Amino acid sequence: MARNAFDQASRYAARLDPVGFLSWALILPSTEFSFGGWLDTRDSPFPGEPDRTGDTVARLDDRSGTSPPWAVAVEFQTEPDSLIFGRLLGYLSHLWLNLKPDPERGSRFQVGAAVLNLTGLGSASREMRWPMAGLITQLTVAERNLGREQATDTLDRIEAGLVSRSILPWVSLMAGMEGPGLADRWRSLAEAELEHRTRSEYGSLALIFATAADRRAEWEHILRGWNMKESSVVNEWLAEGRAEGRVLGRAEGLAEGRAEGRAEGRAEAILAVLEQRCGSVPGELAAAIRASTDLTRLQSWLGMALRAESLDTFRTNAGL
Repeated sequence: MARNAFDQASRYAARLDPVGFLSWALILPSTEFSFGGWLDTRDSPFPGEPDRTGDTVARLDDRSGTSPPWAVAVEFQTEPDSLIFGRLLGYLSHLWLNLKPDPERGSRFQVGAAVLNLTGLGSASREMRWPMAGLITQLTVAERNLGREQATDTLDRIEAGLVSRSILPWVSLMAGMEGPGLADRWRSLAEAELEHRTRSEYGSLALIFATAADRRAEWEHILRGWNMKESSVVNEWLAEGRAEGRVLGRAEGLAEGRAEGRAEGRAEAILAVLEQRCGSVPGELAAAIRASTDLTRLQSWLGMALRAESLDTFRTNAGL
């Protein structure tokens, strides 16, 4: 999967509360492990993606003391990749060869993987056996298909203190949020977060994930009036998600029509960012932005909008 707003948002959400996230992702009580931080994997690109390091690799220690430290790679997929088994095999072998828990000679991590499928039904684990030849190849992955999970069950566990409140953004990917009172329960649990920026991030991340699951309109209603302005980095991805969402919205049609939708989406993302950062956008400037169909130029303008201190600055840099 290419690095995109959904991928970035997933990694960001995992880092809001690493222990709470890993406990939920692995279905493992936090009392059973200690989190030693995210490992430096800059020399370990994920197979097939030379532009991205697998930067969500956690060092975990079994508190029972019965096994060496673990390096657990966490991979997020917007849609399941049929080749993920092979890619994980390659990545875990690279981690095992190149990362060491300490300087001692022969010291190695135990390695494993967790996969979170934002949509769809994945199957990353494999077991290959040829008993007569004495051959067994096996990879068992801790895998969660979030679209198959029930929102009410997760909200119950958060409410009971069994799951971290930081899991709330992921609920927008789960089934059953249309049930009576669930939207109010989600908001009530999120509003219990005392840190304003974190509360803002819950809403922004939930909306990004909802877009991945084709539930954006539903979650815009749930989040009506929610303050999402305090996390600039998440809102950057939200803007990117709006731009890409027009094309990735699973609409059918000719390639030309898809390209037009992509340009329109990027133009609207630029205007949304400018309005948030600089106030109302004059009609002639909005018309000039919407008139462009050059995707490269529009992407450049989006970056300028995200950095603009004023509309005049944006106009000058964009040549408008």
